[in-house]
Amino acid sequence: MTPENRDAQGLRPATTFNVRPLPRPGGVRGDRRKRRSAAVATAIELALTSAAHRGGLDAVLVVDDDGLLVARSRCSIDLSMLAAVTPIVGRGQAIPRIKRDGQSLDLSVEVIKLGGERLYVAALGGGYTARRRELADSVAAAQRILA
Repeated sequence: MTPENRDAQGLRPATTFNVRPLPRPGGVRGDRRKRRSAAVATAIELALTSAAHRGGLDAVLVVDDDGLLVARSRCSIDLSMLAAVTPIVGRGQAIPRIKRDGQSLDLSVEVIKLGGERLYVAALGGGYTARRRELADSVAAAQRILA
């Protein structure tokens, strides 16, 4: 260190750090969700569509124990057949082998219980890491919105 970089006592000046301000005690500064709805059906659709978009997924869906579609992300795919097999995959009774336009797609399924009912949240397509991340977010959204 050169003499001109020292203060009068021969010490180096304190290093300054740029630190973001801490959150205010009143809560979060801004909501990460861009669109919200008070209607349950619209809210879950927005959440699933957002997850599918963020993860580059073909679809995200919520299915009941009978294989009926409860909620889905907006997409051009007919998800009725996928919904029918989702509980079977979720129970571990089948390995999903799904093809779309000749390309194999992976399916990940999580089981949740809400109000004594078993529901299955499934994510179709995309890469493994993104699919698992968005599936976890979709499970949390389904539990929050459908509870």
